[in-house]
Amino acid sequence: MNNINFANNLKKIREGKGMSKSELGRRVGVSDVTIGYWEAGKTEPRMGKVEMIADILGVKTDDLIFDNNQQTSELKESSEVYTIEGKSRLVPLYGSIAAGVPLEMIPVDDNIEIPEYIFSCHQEAFLLQVNGDSMNKVVPNGSYALIDPTEEISNGDIVAVSVNGYEATLKRFYKLQNTLVLEPDSYNTVHSAKSFDANVVEEITINVIGKMVWFMSPFNIKY
Repeated sequence: MNNINFANNLKKIREGKGMSKSELGRRVGVSDVTIGYWEAGKTEPRMGKVEMIADILGVKTDDLIFDNNQQTSELKESSEVYTIEGKSRLVPLYGSIAAGVPLEMIPVDDNIEIPEYIFSCHQEAFLLQVNGDSMNKVVPNGSYALIDPTEEISNGDIVAVSVNGYEATLKRFYKLQNTLVLEPDSYNTVHSAKSFDANVVEEITINVIGKMVWFMSPFNIKY
């Protein structure tokens, strides 16, 4: 019977392919910290993510999940850096979105490439650029967040929220019985959750633009 060895396999295969944690995270749609947690065995991705990782690294899912000493040894000994090719699609970059102090959304006439398999699942989605650090446990400052306005929103999801129709922010969203909560997810403790009474008619209008379903780092970002 094969033993589960995902954490070790992921690290060995990734390094054998000459790919950094940041690059793999960008392609999968998670942070390099999350990749580090997976490789350390602290957390595990869902099966859908495992399949995505296998596709990106050009291996079978079994090669990631189970013991395969022969293959991982060959990868470790290899000094060749592999070029991973894949199809992509252009999606619009509409403007910036603040992950911190809300900023006015300014449309940008640009199109950015994303992997085709991501596009196929979110064909109505668009990109917004994150400015700020209030979500940096999940989404690094400067990243492109893919927002799908057609996705159903559940408590705890990261959403793009428009405040008063023109300001926008990226936060975790919770809808309680009488309260709406916008919560940061940051290493910076200066950020705090904002609560709004859902039963009181106020001048403040909150509109959920869409759910963040993926993100990527710009190609010119510095680490």
